[in-house]
Amino acid sequence: MTALVFAEQEMLSATAPSGAGFSLRGRRPELQRLLLHALERFPVEGGFYVPRERASVLAGVTEYHLSHGMLFIPLEVPDAIEGLLAIETDELPGAAELRHLRGFADIAAWSLHQERTAKAAQREAKQSTLLALINERMRKSLDRAQILNAVVEDVRHAFGAATCVIYGRDPARPEHALVLASAGTGIGVDADLPGPVELGDSEIGRAFEGSTVRHDGGAGPGIVVPFFSDGRVESALALHFTRPYSFDDVDLVMLRSIAFHVGLALSNVRLFELERMRRGRAELIERVVRILRDTQYVDEVLLVFAVTTSHELPVACAVYGIENGTAERKAMRVRKAGDFEPVSAVDVTTIEDALRRDETIAGESLPLAIRERLFGENEGLAIPLQIDGNLWGMIAFYVTERPSYWDDEARQFFRSLCVHLELSLTTALGFERIQQLARALRESSEFKDDLLAMLAHDYKGPLTVVLGYCDLLLETLPAEFHGEIETIYAQTQRLVRLSEDALALAQTQAGGFSLDRAAVDLTEFVEEHIAALNRGSARIRVESGEVPISIWLDPQRFAHVLENLLQNALKYSTGEVLVRLARDGDRATIEVTDRGIGIPEAEIATVFARFGRATNARRKGIGGSGVGLYVARKIVEVHGGTISVVSKENEGSTFTISLPVQP
Repeated sequence: MTALVFAEQEMLSATAPSGAGFSLRGRRPELQRLLLHALERFPVEGGFYVPRERASVLAGVTEYHLSHGMLFIPLEVPDAIEGLLAIETDELPGAAELRHLRGFADIAAWSLHQERTAKAAQREAKQSTLLALINERMRKSLDRAQILNAVVEDVRHAFGAATCVIYGRDPARPEHALVLASAGTGIGVDADLPGPVELGDSEIGRAFEGSTVRHDGGAGPGIVVPFFSDGRVESALALHFTRPYSFDDVDLVMLRSIAFHVGLALSNVRLFELERMRRGRAELIERVVRILRDTQYVDEVLLVFAVTTSHELPVACAVYGIENGTAERKAMRVRKAGDFEPVSAVDVTTIEDALRRDETIAGESLPLAIRERLFGENEGLAIPLQIDGNLWGMIAFYVTERPSYWDDEARQFFRSLCVHLELSLTTALGFERIQQLARALRESSEFKDDLLAMLAHDYKGPLTVVLGYCDLLLETLPAEFHGEIETIYAQTQRLVRLSEDALALAQTQAGGFSLDRAAVDLTEFVEEHIAALNRGSARIRVESGEVPISIWLDPQRFAHVLENLLQNALKYSTGEVLVRLARDGDRATIEVTDRGIGIPEAEIATVFARFGRATNARRKGIGGSGVGLYVARKIVEVHGGTISVVSKENEGSTFTISLPVQP
């Protein structure tokens, strides 16, 4: 007697102790259906009886076991046949025996159904646990390697497989698949797990075309399931067994469910990695812009850019400036010592049109000679640099660490980097141009100041001679000629003052001047200069205290200040000029007050500026250069003092000098 049971697409046979019995030739569900279809041609009450001479219709049953007739009693449960009870006999049993066999079959069918239901529930619970475990691992990680390693270990353990391997396409060689993750016991198979495979018409290749592939080879049964991600096969999972194993629909549903979840997790990982990469690139652009913003010169801008990009990214960088058809290398940074270095100069006339036209040029599209000189055997990218619409230079990037780096997004990113470099270069070139103009202007100004100082100094000598002869003529000629001579004398003195103002102005414009200081009694110093001016007409009056005021100053230069204020007071007024000297703590003050034409209120702030003159003085035709008060302010400030004015038009002005008293 032999019990033949169909269990989840796998035939299990139980034989009598003598070893008699039979089995199906194959385990495919098609043979099982053919067997049931053939039995339907021999119905008896409660079963099927197949005589020996008609046994050839039983498809898939081994022939040498059919030396007798066969009685098949179905093991039925509602809506399913759990198996068949097969009995070797040459006679059809009677009705009573058939009823007993039928009753036994019903009990056996129910027991078998209960057992299978329990096993199915356990299996479903186990698979649900596996799915939950895998989902939990994937939920906690956004690292591709961690997810795949966890999946292969969990799946191998759940199915009791010898090995579990996940393959992914090789980005450098799409016709090959690489091992992304693997787990194995090494029992019954080589200790080394599978390596890269050629896809072609292999089982892995068919899986990458979207098919689930089962096999029962000499090394043991196995299955390959594709993992879909975003509508395409990104990877495939391969299980291999060293023991008999037949995959049924439940296994396939389970593996495809795992594949779906893993594919979804990998899509999320890819989105996360893409977002992280984009965020990292945006942060890099921000850092580059911040660094370049603090760099002013062209050579520094190029070097900083090359060093920063090669440090942050897996690329080497060389920057070239193009002139007369030749690209001269201005800056370079390689990843490590011994790496390929591009040439220092290259003729770019053959690619100049492409550089003017394209934003980026892949290395493989360049002429071989130029490609080898720029990138060697590496993957490379050339990007033109445009300044004000003109081709200024180019950047050569090349990478040795990872293949297929220059995708569209990477090219756009490097183009964005170069746009910021172009902006920084424009600023740096403008800065250098401004520096050149500033140097030229400074040299011109220095030449002007030197020329002015030389002329002022050389004019003073001849003017002094003229003044001397005027004094001699006034002493020797009759009084009737004194008016003309005094006019010559006054205008010559004016020229002397102008030359002194010009010399002082040139010295202040040349970056300051040194002082030859000495301790001076301020009252005596002022009274001496006023006495000299009062020789012609005593219009200046001095008011001072009895306490002496000692000042640390340069007598010659400060005399220029005092004389300038007094001459202005005499020139712009006709009445008395009052000079007050006072001390307030550690400061000494000199006030020069006149009752002249005054200064318009809106122009008071401009009289101490270079060439600043009040408009009412111009209207009245009073001569002046407008540099006297400017020079006076400079000299007073060098002495550590201040000068100010209080004035009202048509009423007069008061100029006040404040100086520190000698300690």
